[in-house]
Formats: sequence, structure tokens, C-alpha cells
Amino acid sequence: MRKKILVVSIVIILCGLSLGGMYLYYQHIRTINASDINIIFKKSQTIEQVAKLLQEKNVIKNQDTFIYHAGKKGLKANVKAGNYIINPKTKLNDLITKFKNGKSDFTIITIPEGYTLYQIGDILEKNKLVKKQDILNEKLDVLKNNTLFISKKDVYYDLEGYLFPDTYYILEGSSKEEIINLMVDRFKTVFTDKDKARTKELGLDVNEVITIASLIEREAANDSERSRISGVIYNRLKEEMLLQVDAAVIYGKTKGEKTIEKVYFSTLKIKSKYNTYLYKGLPPGPIASPGKASIEAALYPEKNDYLYYLANGNKHVFSKTYKEHLENEKKYIK
Repeated sequence: MRKKILVVSIVIILCGLSLGGMYLYYQHIRTINASDINIIFKKSQTIEQVAKLLQEKNVIKNQDTFIYHAGKKGLKANVKAGNYIINPKTKLNDLITKFKNGKSDFTIITIPEGYTLYQIGDILEKNKLVKKQDILNEKLDVLKNNTLFISKKDVYYDLEGYLFPDTYYILEGSSKEEIINLMVDRFKTVFTDKDKARTKELGLDVNEVITIASLIEREAANDSERSRISGVIYNRLKEEMLLQVDAAVIYGKTKGEKTIEKVYFSTLKIKSKYNTYLYKGLPPGPIASPGKASIEAALYPEKNDYLYYLANGNKHVFSKTYKEHLENEKKYIK
């Protein structure tokens, strides 16, 4: 009887050891990350460098095991630069094949604050994600669950101002619609319920707030003067004065394709609703994609009596009267 118990005990122990060994081996031949991990190689890496990084990122249990399997799969040369997504419990052989192929899973793009839709389209096209003209031609119908934006007359592009400036990781094979909605969804995240309530409080709609924010974004020389420029815009609107914002006129002339260093008198005569020297009120829509700081400034303008400003290096000089403004022109414009 004792012998039988001993034999059974030995069998149980051996089974336990076997299962434990299988579990440990399973841990070694699959990745151990609990969620998707983005790995970015800006330049080619040796297999040893890759293995070390994967272990540091808790993607694999043992770098030596990875190097061994990589050798068996024929991955001995450097891993190409690229952007890779590693899913949980990925087989090491599949991961090695991914690195061996060297095909990125996503593209990283950065949209700077104040970029126009044309410039954003240019970035997307240069990264072979979508054609620029397709972005420019797209209408608001492309947006999913859109309750925030409404079509406006006389705008050049429906999406202008709403593709939020940020850094994006765009999956390879993403459609035009998916890319647009990704960037608009980021805008919706930034433009909070509090911002929507403040918009109503100001008696404006989202298009008007973002239009003001885009003027601020293109006009402000530094962060400290954003809310002050916003105050000037609101003051001039209240006084029913022409806004006379150069950035809007430039956009009216170029449709956001380029900037103009100097605005000449002839430019101020262009027949465009974006010409704030000819038409009162706000331009039809945004002239660029503003960042969070400019949106905040548009929602919370500085309370001041300024009606004019002019550029002076990396800042603006503000004045309350036209007479003072003319004096500043003589003083600062050479």
C-alpha cells in the first residue's frame, strides 16, 4: 500500500514538474505583455539590442531565449528601423517574422499648432497616408456622430480648424475616414463640456469660437498675449469695427497653401469673405487648426480696452485709440 502511495505521489510530482516546465517554456516562447506595446526603432538595431529592449519593456521573459529563436528563424542581420505593435501573448516566432519583414505597423505624424488644412493634407500625403486633395475635398458628412459642427457658407474647406494639432500614431492601412475621425475625436476630447457651456454663454457656436481661436493662433507672437489679442477681437466685434486681421486676409488670398511675410495694400482689396478689411464680423470659418491655449483664449478673452495692435519683434504693441495706434506705427515700424 505504501509503495502504491509512493508511486502515485511520484507521478503527481512529475506531472507537476512537467506542467510547471511547460508553463515556463510557454512563458519563454510567447510575449508576456498584458496589453499592446508600441516599439519604435528610429534606426536599425542589432538582435542583441532588440532583445535587451524587449526584456526591459517586459515584452519577453528572457533575452537569451529570444536571441536563440531569432537565430533559428534566420534573423541574424540588424532589425530595420520601424514602428511595431506587439500584441499580448504573441508567439516569439511571429514576432521575429515581423521584425524580419521590417514593415511598420503604424506611422507617426505631428501636426503643429496653427497649421492649415492644406498643410495638414501635405503632411498626410508625404507620409503616404492619404492624398491631400481628398482631405481638402471632404465634407462634414465624413464625421461619425457629428453633433458639434455645422456647415457654413463661403468656407473654403469644411474640415478647416477641426483636425486637432497633435502627435498621432496612425495604423498602416487606415482609411481616409478613419484618419479624419481620429483627429476630430482628439478635438472633441480637448473641447470639453465646460467649453461647450462657455460657448453658449458667449452667445456663439463652436465654429465661431474656433474661428476666433484660429485668428489668435495665427496672430499671437507668444503665449502671454493670446488672451489679450482675443480681447481686442471681441472689443472690435462689439464696436462693429472691421477686424482687420492680416492672417485672415492672407488665408483668403492663399487658401492656406502658404504664408505671406508682408501684406501689401493690393492684398487688402481681394474679394473674399475672409478679407476682414472689407467685411465686418468674423470670417466664414477657421483659418487654421488652433491649439488648446488659443481655444482657451477664445473662450476667456482678457477684459481690456484695446482696439489695435501691431507687431514689434516677438511681441505686439497694443493701443486703445487710433491716434495712439498711429503713434506706435511711427515709433515701431521702420
